[in-house]
Formats: sequence, C-alpha cells, structure tokens
Amino acid sequence: MLKSFFRTLTPVALAAGLVAASSAASATTTADVAFLPALTDSFSFFGVTISASGASTYVNNTFSAATSDLAAGGSQLAWDPTAALTFTIAGNGAMTFDGLVYNNTTSSVTGDIHFVNGTIKYDFNGVTVFSVSPLTPAFSTLTTGGAVSGAFALSSAGLGNVTKTLGITVPIPTQNVGTLTFTATAPAPVPEPSTWALLMIGLMGVAATKVARRQG
Repeated sequence: MLKSFFRTLTPVALAAGLVAASSAASATTTADVAFLPALTDSFSFFGVTISASGASTYVNNTFSAATSDLAAGGSQLAWDPTAALTFTIAGNGAMTFDGLVYNNTTSSVTGDIHFVNGTIKYDFNGVTVFSVSPLTPAFSTLTTGGAVSGAFALSSAGLGNVTKTLGITVPIPTQNVGTLTFTATAPAPVPEPSTWALLMIGLMGVAATKVARRQG
C-alpha cells in the first residue's frame, strides 16, 4: 500500500515542485532617460541646468533611476519615488519632476511637477512629460529580462500648460530629444518553502520506492 502511494505521489510532487520553482519573481528594472546633447545645449542657452536628486543620477546627459518591478502582463512602470529629475532655471527657481510613470498603452511618461521660486510654489499633478515612440523589442520582454528602448519627445501639451501658468518662456522642442531605455534583470528562481516541501516529498517517494524494490 505504501509503495503504491509513493509511486503515485512521486511524479505529482516532483512536477508540482519543479513548476513552482521555475516561476520567478518579476524582473528588477532600471530606467535611463538619455537626453540629446543638443537639448541640454539649447536649455543652457536659456539658463536651464539639469540635475538629479534622491536615488537617481545624472551623468553625460543621462538621468538614471530604479523603477518598480514589472508584473507579468503589466502595462506600466513607475520610477522609484525617491528619485527626482530637477531642472534649475536661472533666475526662475527650480522645477522638479517626480512620480514618473511610463504607460505602454499610451506610450507616454507622466509625472508630478513641483515648482519653487523663493516663496512661490506650484504643484502640477499627472502632467504628460514625454511622448515615447514604440519600444523595441516588445515591452513584455522586460518580464523575463532584457532591454527595450524608444525615442522620446517633450510633451508640448503637458509642459506647455505648466510653463504658461508659470510665465516662463522656454522653447519646448517637438522633435525627439532623447532615448528612453528600460533594462530588466530577471532574478534566479527561488523555491518557496511549500515548493521545498513538495520536492522533499518527491525525493522521499523516490527513496522509498527504491527501498521497496530492493526488499521486494
């Protein structure tokens, strides 16, 4: 009776254990927004400098930040809330972008914009910051690891309303001004405790079957 039970249980337990062990968590993703030098040169002409704060970096026209994990089948990625992209406008305060979210359905990046100039403060929520060209390869590639990228342009509609409200005259280019790249690193599958239990039962079944065969 025990032998037949283990013979039946062993393949089921091993199969279930292997399937559970192979299901990895979402890939860890980072985002890079690389501006064309022509854009930063243009901004510099108007006294605008770009910097990064929080958990992000800005080096060689590239703003980098960690993003949240992409769930399988998901359609958007959110930047780490501790990362912020800051435009410092000479004589006109600083404009900080945070809460950036890439939405694959709308091919856009939205975020919250905070403007401070002395005692003057403005907050703009859910502003479309970038419009992004279709990413290649497919966005879904990130669920298993890899990199996807696409050109982006500043959103004249979203940012135009902000600058108009603030009374700041800064040209907003309509052409592509950089490249948005997401890079995902898929973690190695780590079996959960329940998975280990199933695998142990399976291995015990194999051992018991061998012992039973020897005794038989």
